[in-house]
Amino acid sequence: MLFREDEIIDLRNKTPLQIRELGVRLSFVPEDRLGMGLVGSMGITDNMMLRSYRKGHAGFLDRKKPRALAEEIIRELEVATPSVSTPVRRLSGGNVQKVLVGREISFTPKVLMAAYPVRGLDINSSYTIYRLLNAQKQNGVAVIFVGEDLDVLLELCDRILVINSGAVSGLVDARTATKEEIGLMMTKTTERKEEA
Repeated sequence: MLFREDEIIDLRNKTPLQIRELGVRLSFVPEDRLGMGLVGSMGITDNMMLRSYRKGHAGFLDRKKPRALAEEIIRELEVATPSVSTPVRRLSGGNVQKVLVGREISFTPKVLMAAYPVRGLDINSSYTIYRLLNAQKQNGVAVIFVGEDLDVLLELCDRILVINSGAVSGLVDARTATKEEIGLMMTKTTERKEEA
């Protein structure tokens, strides 16, 4: 839902382009980095262009800005890569994730959703991703973090929404919640009345 003055706009049936036209900038860091987030056979510059290809003129693509963005991400996030043209599938998991998260936050989203953003990453890469997400939160971006590690959720989140068996089983303030409380919500079963 988007609240604008006295108007409520339901975003559920809108395409990403229609949502963007309403002024809502969404970014998504999927769990599957190379299956949904980046194209493994393409270099970093080309992967930057996946979000900006509509900005070309008369069939020509502007490669200067995506290349500058790729170089900035490599420098700022310390991505270990031979060049901006190296296919991203040749990079380590941590470097692939830095490229993906860097691209998504470079578009200054209002809402950033990250699904299991550190799964399979080494500790240094994980802390880099956590730092980037916290920086977005400090800048006023609504960060939706999807994960299962309770220690991380309690450290990063302001509020934690627990979903169990496809239904919301609880919403807690992360500053006061305990792992036990969240664990109970994760495992509780809903009572169902059997029809006679």
